[in-house]
Amino acid sequence: MNGSQTINTDILPSAFLDSNILVMLFQFWDTCTCANIRLDDVCDWKDLKDALKSAGAATDALNADDAKFVKSGMKSFQILHGASNSGYLFRSSRVCWSEVHHVFLEARGLERLIRLGVPHSLRVKRPQVLYRGSLQEVDYEQLDKDLETFRDELKMEYGIDVIDVEDLSAGLGVVPDSIWDIAKVVWSHVLIEVIDAYVYSASIRIEADVFVTSDGSLTDALKQLRNPDSDWIALVTSLRKELGVEPDIELPLPLSPTTDLPNNPRSS
Repeated sequence: MNGSQTINTDILPSAFLDSNILVMLFQFWDTCTCANIRLDDVCDWKDLKDALKSAGAATDALNADDAKFVKSGMKSFQILHGASNSGYLFRSSRVCWSEVHHVFLEARGLERLIRLGVPHSLRVKRPQVLYRGSLQEVDYEQLDKDLETFRDELKMEYGIDVIDVEDLSAGLGVVPDSIWDIAKVVWSHVLIEVIDAYVYSASIRIEADVFVTSDGSLTDALKQLRNPDSDWIALVTSLRKELGVEPDIELPLPLSPTTDLPNNPRSS
């Protein structure tokens, strides 16, 4: 693609994980850590709620709706854990992990501001100044440590090894410039955000079979790029031509984080 070396992924199916599924997984992992329970010992929300209660957390007022993101993370973990046992490869991007870092850093800053009693109107009006004042160096260090532990445990304890496509030590041979080249073609054909275009293009660059995301509008667009209806055929034909995608190569299949990964994604 675009003169770059094609990566052979014919041996094992691969799934590219967008930032939102990583956020869900981290929320589930963090909750299980607080509950002192292994991720694979949780079958449903009741198991996790009971474990939290045993660990001393106040859970009486919580219901399943309160924990919808944790529940989504639980389902996503169960799917990836099962798929890892079937030989699936998992990929993501440093951009996705940067978004994860930003999400949880912002959440910690917001929690700190609320505890300090800063009114909502002020939090909205001058967020940069307020967050800078509420977050300390230890907050950044602790979040870095938590994310590193999270990734290590997913890999070592549960076999979910998420490799960044830009990691040269992984042997994928992908450099960011080659992803940006594809991204420029993508957003020149489809009006999607620059970061979304980069992340999706990273999945194209490594010929991922599946692109896992909870972004509904992005999913709708990616479905058309994979299986275009009559209004999209000319656009997709032009896109594939500019990318140099061979006729027998499918673009990644978009799936939600709570949808089972297909056994044979290339025929889906």
